[in-house]
Amino acid sequence: MDRNKFHYMSGAALFAGIMAVLSQFAFPVGAVPVTLQTFVCAFAGGVLGWKWGAVSISVWLLLGALGVPILTMGKAGVGIFLSPVGGYYIGFILMAGFSGIYLKEKSRFFTQGVFALLGLILCYALGTVWFMMYFSLGLGKGMPLWTALTMTVFPFIGFDLIKVAAGVFCGIRIQKALRNAGLFLNE
Repeated sequence: MDRNKFHYMSGAALFAGIMAVLSQFAFPVGAVPVTLQTFVCAFAGGVLGWKWGAVSISVWLLLGALGVPILTMGKAGVGIFLSPVGGYYIGFILMAGFSGIYLKEKSRFFTQGVFALLGLILCYALGTVWFMMYFSLGLGKGMPLWTALTMTVFPFIGFDLIKVAAGVFCGIRIQKALRNAGLFLNE
């Protein structure tokens, strides 16, 4: 295995571990808790790039689906993906991927931030649609879009903007340090 691929695989494992640890810090605010998961998604994409950032979050989700209690507040099992918030978990993969799109261009904060925000919007969209479908198809009850947004998006926008900005900032700084050290060359 070449050295560069080993570094990316190690980085993906490291960020899966970081996500596992930071997922345990959750503060309930309505139906969906405030966590540091959006920070880790932006951070992982910012350090590893789109592909390996998404892989790192996928590894975390796979381990959680297999029963390792590393998802939000120690949850585990495939059932989490069938819950009202299952779409947000899948959306984290998209967010990490989008957060790492522009790494090959020696990222600037603004450009990287725009892509991370697009990833966050996709995560919100997927999670909200999933939340609404859960109530509609799973429970046979209608869930209006405004009600879903009020429960699962609006209370978190401010927190998420701060976390995404911090993740992008940290990702850019660490990516620069790793490049200067000759690691994580563009793949």
